[in-house]
Amino acid sequence: MRPRVCHFSSVHHVWDTRVFYRECTSLATEFDVTLIAIGEGSYLQNGVRVIGVPKPKSFLQRFLYTIFKVFILAVKEDASIYHIHDAEMVPFGMVLSVLGKKVIYDIHENTYDDILLKPWIRPTLRLFLAKLYNLLLLSGAKFMHYIVVVADPRYLTKFFVKEEECSIIQNFADPKDLQEFIVEDRWNLPGNHLFYVGMIRDMYYDIDPVIEALAILKNKGLQAHLHLIGYFGSETNKRFDTLPCWNEVKDQVHYYGFLETKEAYKVSMICKVGLCIKNQPENMLVSHERKLFEYMCIGLPSIFCNTSIYQELNSAWQIGLEVQLTSSSQLAVAIENLLTNPEMQRVFSKNNLVGSQLKFNWQFEAQKLLNVYSKLLTH
Repeated sequence: MRPRVCHFSSVHHVWDTRVFYRECTSLATEFDVTLIAIGEGSYLQNGVRVIGVPKPKSFLQRFLYTIFKVFILAVKEDASIYHIHDAEMVPFGMVLSVLGKKVIYDIHENTYDDILLKPWIRPTLRLFLAKLYNLLLLSGAKFMHYIVVVADPRYLTKFFVKEEECSIIQNFADPKDLQEFIVEDRWNLPGNHLFYVGMIRDMYYDIDPVIEALAILKNKGLQAHLHLIGYFGSETNKRFDTLPCWNEVKDQVHYYGFLETKEAYKVSMICKVGLCIKNQPENMLVSHERKLFEYMCIGLPSIFCNTSIYQELNSAWQIGLEVQLTSSSQLAVAIENLLTNPEMQRVFSKNNLVGSQLKFNWQFEAQKLLNVYSKLLTH
């Protein structure tokens, strides 16, 4: 009988790319896996038993009801290993550890600095909550094994663990999931098409400078089309027509709304350039945007932020162009350079594919994950 493992989250959706498509699907090759997360219904998918919990209608409902609902469902699974993904679940993970279970806390991001910047948290509360989170991290390390998403071990100091005390498992994409969307001679595609999939406007995302860049390029005689797939943050403006340049470029922006991953990447097959618009402050960055690795999988040259963590990656692999993402003029220059230079596109496209195969590949990370689980079960 295969060991039972249970992933649970009160924040992430059941279709979360890292949690479901990467981790749970990979683990299902060797374990009986259950995922309890935000969603509807219960079913079997990719060898994973999925249990959906309705999305809470408010922050208060999440903390007074949803987290307890998720935890109770998890306890009923009586798994050998529990794998949590949210800071608010750390106390429950500690309880499970005390009850004799093996527990993993998967740290996806730099939560401490993120709390300090959250606009919906009162400024007077931010430091207190951030310190409380750090206290949870320090305490939890005695009860749980940490999996951390960081680009380099030097960033582990932000999480109060040493390299030998945790596992670094990156958020790379899986080439086999996206290989059907590789376009070998992308630089020869007709037209000037740009591709973006993800959050459109939110705390760290803003597509507006890209749209403004389209207007700059149009005035220079270069007409580029933006293929936009994704969704807006809950508290953001969901209209484009408030932009002064909108009427000038609206026929060049093709908005598809939210699409499933494979449907989204079908659109990429007509595009020459990908965009990564996540723009976090330099001092909080510890890892790269997952989207960058998805673009690498399909050989799509991209434009991304010019912070040091991206500069280091690009210096080593030459996969795209770095810009200040708030600058529409810098974006316009980068877009023009890529669209009008087939040789640059060819080199970048090849480098992306090579990098994805040799290093930035989920299959390598999946094996690390399986090794972590096997080690926990034998200790």
